[in-house]
Amino acid sequence: MKKYGNFINESTSQTVFLNDNRGSRGFTTNKYGENSIAQLNTKILNYISEVYGSFGFTYPRGGNATNYNISVEGKVYKSEYISKMVNNYTIFKTFIKQKRIRDAKTFYELIEANFADIYHYNGRFFREQSLPILINTTRKGNRSEIRCKTIFENYAKSKGLNIIVDNPTVDEDITGIDGKFTHGGRVFTLQIKPFTNYNMNTRECRIESNGSLSVGSVDYLVLYKGANYIIAKNPKSNQIKIDGTEFVVPSNNITFI
Repeated sequence: MKKYGNFINESTSQTVFLNDNRGSRGFTTNKYGENSIAQLNTKILNYISEVYGSFGFTYPRGGNATNYNISVEGKVYKSEYISKMVNNYTIFKTFIKQKRIRDAKTFYELIEANFADIYHYNGRFFREQSLPILINTTRKGNRSEIRCKTIFENYAKSKGLNIIVDNPTVDEDITGIDGKFTHGGRVFTLQIKPFTNYNMNTRECRIESNGSLSVGSVDYLVLYKGANYIIAKNPKSNQIKIDGTEFVVPSNNITFI
């Protein structure tokens, strides 16, 4: 597995204050150099690249990162979740709070000794703390996903349905659900994905997307490319299929394009 070099130029001398989000109590540490946040981030980056690289994850380097799904032992993780493990101060502070850490030396020793618990998909801290933090952080900054939910709500209103698309739970998120709404006493689910191209005929619409594709049992697939959107139903009687890097959608399932 490729090992990355220094995460940030270590020649700059700066400090950062870390606490447990409970007030001023905490400690100061170096941002760069030896025994620093930058050095720790390099180790985190190497660790997650080793753990998730075999599932298709590559840490983005410069430019606009492409978000894609990777499948890990039957669960779906967005590449953004894994990328955001690096330099995540909310995870640091949550770990500090849980371990009651009061100095930099203890912080570095304990966090490095617990990489598997904090950053590995089977870790308890990962499941209970890191993953919810990563999901919430990503949702707040994912403008494309927010726009897609608005587009879907407006589409529903055009059909006479006044609905609100809510965020899924953490457990729902890792099954590939990106949104859900209630209508007629039933919960309907959405998956939201970017697409790169599509080709439609009278029988089917083949939509190319990135990453590890899955659609599962969600009720609707919502795809976006810039300001272009596709909405497709996914009924059990005529489900969307996957062919390599393409969603294969029966033409009758396309409701908005």
